[in-house]
Amino acid sequence: MRTVGIVAEYNPFHTGHEYHIRKAKALTGAAYAVVVMSPDFVQRGEPAIFDKYTRAGMALNCGADLVIELPVCYATGSAEHFAEGGVRMLDSLGVVDALCFGVESGNAALFQNAAEVLLEEPDTYRMALRDGLKKGLTFPQARASALPAIPEIGSECARLLSTPNNTLGVEYCKALLKCDSKIMPVPIDRIGSGYSSQSLDGTFCSATALRRAIHTAYNESRISIQSQITRSLICEKKKESPETVREKIENELIKPEESLCGKLSWYIPKKCEDLFWYACKTPVFPDDLLPLLYQKLICCEDFENILDLTPDLTDRIRARRFDCIGKSFDEIVTLLKTKQMTESRIRRVLLHLILGIQGETAETARSQGTVFYAHLLGFRTDAAPLLHEIKKRSILPLISKTTHASDLLSGNELQMWEQDIAVSHLYRSLLAHQYKIPFRSEYEISPIRI
Repeated sequence: MRTVGIVAEYNPFHTGHEYHIRKAKALTGAAYAVVVMSPDFVQRGEPAIFDKYTRAGMALNCGADLVIELPVCYATGSAEHFAEGGVRMLDSLGVVDALCFGVESGNAALFQNAAEVLLEEPDTYRMALRDGLKKGLTFPQARASALPAIPEIGSECARLLSTPNNTLGVEYCKALLKCDSKIMPVPIDRIGSGYSSQSLDGTFCSATALRRAIHTAYNESRISIQSQITRSLICEKKKESPETVREKIENELIKPEESLCGKLSWYIPKKCEDLFWYACKTPVFPDDLLPLLYQKLICCEDFENILDLTPDLTDRIRARRFDCIGKSFDEIVTLLKTKQMTESRIRRVLLHLILGIQGETAETARSQGTVFYAHLLGFRTDAAPLLHEIKKRSILPLISKTTHASDLLSGNELQMWEQDIAVSHLYRSLLAHQYKIPFRSEYEISPIRI
């Protein structure tokens, strides 16, 4: 029973992801695909545009057989920690034979060589890296300038690490080496738009382009509603309340999700388009976190324990925090950015501040080399043999009922679990507030079955 593993965010799920699952099974001869997926918050330091159960359902409809949640301290960490969390999860299940990941280009041997070099860190590389950081370069810049110092393979490694997908691919290979895993790395060349492309073109578009299109449609809708409310109130000379006028206008306008159909339908798999369009009614954007971020910036004094927060950035946040109030999430990131720190790093730090993710919790898990548990988000009923094998071979407890977690976990394990539950509840509170839908606790939601 061959099984392929995939680590993903699916933010949101699209035809490129469907192709990747299908290709992964074909290349490895796997009967099953196990996906370790980010929860309601993702590695780029923001909320997922759709909730984790919706994204898991899309994946299960389009080729995945089992979807497991990646704990939030790994999911919102650096590329290294994101990859390590996903790989350790797959390795601990005891059933995964291969790990398939999308890359811009390159064969498995090249990724393996780069991973070995970065794990070994030859003296020439380490000294050049230190010099680059002293000059004020960001870590990715310093690493790129230091790699050519390694004889023979250094320049090739630098070229390989020049794109996000390739960088993550090398991190997957590093993680496999670190945990001495028997899982085989299998890179798959990316087809279509680049990782960060914002254009809706090509055979497959990027998730970035889809998020941008959805965000634009909602912004345009909100601006249109507000301007029509203003005009109506002026014309009606305030005979009706703003709330009544808003309700009338919202009922008459084309909904954002309806206006998106023509633009995005090519990139949405047929098997999950109902889920996708339904989720488009209630997307979550980074700016939806602003009230929570403002509160932390104004009231929080103890920044030191937050995951990934350096002393220099702590000082900068303290000095500029009141300047951040009233600004968008992107504007705050720009305001806090320094030459030594990337925007993505600052986004993650701000998200950790909002979510209250402590460095101690994450470091404890990393030092012990485990993710403690596997939280099942969903599965296909015809994958029952796979579930049976996982229950038999996994060194992690498989949590399919959230109410049973406290019986299976204790100490640091339970602390990590409670953190995952808390941030999921925070995400669902955003949905309840923004879209006036009933709040659903994690303890009320069962794994998806298809």
